[in-house]
Amino acid sequence: MTEKLKEHLARCENAMQAAKPILAVHKFPTDSRTLTVIGFISVIVEHQEAIVMLVHRDMPGSASALFRPVVEGTCRALWINLPATDAEVEKFVTKDEIDVTFGGIATALDTAYGMVDFFQNFKTRAWSHLNSYTHGGMHQIGRRFLNGEVANNYREEELYELTTSVTTIVLLTIAIFLKKYGHAESAGQIDALMETYGSHVGGLAG
Repeated sequence: MTEKLKEHLARCENAMQAAKPILAVHKFPTDSRTLTVIGFISVIVEHQEAIVMLVHRDMPGSASALFRPVVEGTCRALWINLPATDAEVEKFVTKDEIDVTFGGIATALDTAYGMVDFFQNFKTRAWSHLNSYTHGGMHQIGRRFLNGEVANNYREEELYELTTSVTTIVLLTIAIFLKKYGHAESAGQIDALMETYGSHVGGLAG
């Protein structure tokens, strides 16, 4: 691992650690919708931390496998946060069920947050790749060989993009959540953290 990548991983880690107290300083309602989103944020923050740690310990396959849960957790969090109906939130909380497809959630998010077709495009470009890494498809298996030997075969550019994208996705979710509850200044602080570790949203392609 080059010093450049080590420094980048440290910046990603520092950005997430800086975000935690910004979020924690606020009080939020205790209704099911809000608490569910907070729970999702807690999970995806932990996944981001695990991904950075795994890359640092030369376990990129396991790190890549966690990318889909981050994306799925983010989309569910943002869906619960705003466009989901009260009945849909209640069904998820009580039965752990969401009837809307992932594609349907992506469409709802674009509409609710004024993102044009950002989430739909992301699903089209990246979802099959994320599934392959998580479920042991050929995107994952193909990275297990190098020069005829069993060894990790991930380019540092891929690991840079993985950790950059994951960190940005999680911080973006936190910022959106804060804005919903009127904490614009804190959301701005989260936005500023996204400028501290590399190019971000544009690098989310699979």
